[in-house]
Amino acid sequence: LVTLVGCNAAKTEKTTTETLIYYQCGNQPLDIRLDKEAQQVSVIIDGNEQHLRQVVSASGAQYSNAYYTFWSKGDSAMILRGTTIILNDCKLVP
Repeated sequence: LVTLVGCNAAKTEKTTTETLIYYQCGNQPLDIRLDKEAQQVSVIIDGNEQHLRQVVSASGAQYSNAYYTFWSKGDSAMILRGTTIILNDCKLVP
C-alpha cells in the first residue's frame, strides 16, 4: 500500500481509517478514498461510486470489483473498465 500513497509530499488527507489520495490524469482530477482496514478503495467512475477490493498484483497496488480496476505504482495510476484503459497517465498531486 505504500506504493499507492507514495511519498509524504503527495496531497493526502487522513481520517480515522481512510486516506484521501488525489491524482491528476491529464485535465481530469481523480480522487481515491483508501480504506486500509477494509483493504479497498472507493472512486467515482462513470458517475457512480465504485468500491474496489485489493487483489494480488505482480507489481504495484491493484484494486478491482471484476469490472473496474484501479492500479497504481509509485506516483502513477490508471483505471480500466474490463481490459480497456479508461483513465491513464494519472500522477499524484504534490
